Amino acid sequence: MKRALKVLAFAVCYVVIYPFVLIGLLYVAYLLQYSFPYADFVAFVFGNVLMVGLLIYFRHKTRDSWIRAEAKKWLAERSRHVSPQVRAARMRSRGRLLWIPSGIALAIFLFFPETTGLVSRLFCDSSVPMNQYHLKIPLTWIVMSRSSSSAFVIAGKGIGRAGLRPYWRREIPISEIVFYVTSPYPSTDDFLTHAKVLSQRTLRLGQETLTCWDIIPNADRQPTPMDNSFAVIRCSTAQNDFHTDFVGLRRESSTFYDELQSVTLTK
Repeated sequence: MKRALKVLAFAVCYVVIYPFVLIGLLYVAYLLQYSFPYADFVAFVFGNVLMVGLLIYFRHKTRDSWIRAEAKKWLAERSRHVSPQVRAARMRSRGRLLWIPSGIALAIFLFFPETTGLVSRLFCDSSVPMNQYHLKIPLTWIVMSRSSSSAFVIAGKGIGRAGLRPYWRREIPISEIVFYVTSPYPSTDDFLTHAKVLSQRTLRLGQETLTCWDIIPNADRQPTPMDNSFAVIRCSTAQNDFHTDFVGLRRESSTFYDELQSVTLTK
């Protein structure tokens, strides 16, 4: 029984660590994508080869001890005169236990973006202070990068929540949100000059006012209409000291607005 538990523990650790290794390598590839165009493909292939190779190496190194342990267990059962029925029941129990790693792997696969968001909390805290503003990032949002003046976040739904169709059609339900307290982009007035404003919304951030524009950027230059399911939202305070951009699925914009309403001022 102890050996079965050890095998189960190893299997669980392996299937949990496997996607995290891929996530880490793909994150590094994301940082290198401008200098190395195929970094994501190389990272994905290398990650799979690495993990499968480590499993094969581990099995090779433990093969002899595993054979000795199995032989010892078989002899012990023979000496205790264990009935075939009991032996079969034990085998069925061990077989059911070995399905647990597969169940964990399936859950990670079906809710991969949400799981990645939870894992990102091991490296980035959910609280993001930016000057006098304080963000509380939801647990399932992926914090890609953060600093004292900005934060780049990805929000998405896995197949378990979004269904298979968007992924099958390569319309992955991912939204990108950027928060920043500096002004690295052109002023709002310049940005809105070539945009078509679909709607405007005003929120309160403490004593300040945050205005959000739901827009079609460069509407006077786009040859084809924009997909209505896709939204681009740009927000700025009246003092022009806090900005945020949302680019993603329109149905996720309500969650984005809820997050903005949770922004607090620390001083």
